[in-house]
Amino acid sequence: METFFLALLTAFIWGFVPFLEKVGLSSVEPTAAYMVRCSGVFLGVVILIAFTPQFPSFGKMGVKSIFFLIFAGILAGVVAQLVFYKALKMGEISRVIPITSCYPLFTFLLGWIFLGEEVTLSKVAGMLLILGGILLLK
Repeated sequence: METFFLALLTAFIWGFVPFLEKVGLSSVEPTAAYMVRCSGVFLGVVILIAFTPQFPSFGKMGVKSIFFLIFAGILAGVVAQLVFYKALKMGEISRVIPITSCYPLFTFLLGWIFLGEEVTLSKVAGMLLILGGILLLK
């Protein structure tokens, strides 16, 4: 139940943040807005460091883990965020967010192809629902 609650809370936050971003983008270019948003991330990291006494897992990280996490940060935290801001500035929030939120479809496919994750009827049904929603918004 705790996992479900945390996932639901994450979904709520991720659903609320684009609203704030759309309002914030109303009078600024996406690149400038992105840089201002990054200051919020930086402030959050500073607060996290201040209240976290130690980071024992840093010493245990291998080169592979570091590489993939940095690469993920660049892709999600810079490239995708800038593309997202451009789409959000140009389009209606009610159309942009459902399309950008179809990322589980790509995660499902990558997990199946590269990680050998199981394909189940419920997963396929979920992916079909996502695809149907995207087609309706097009």
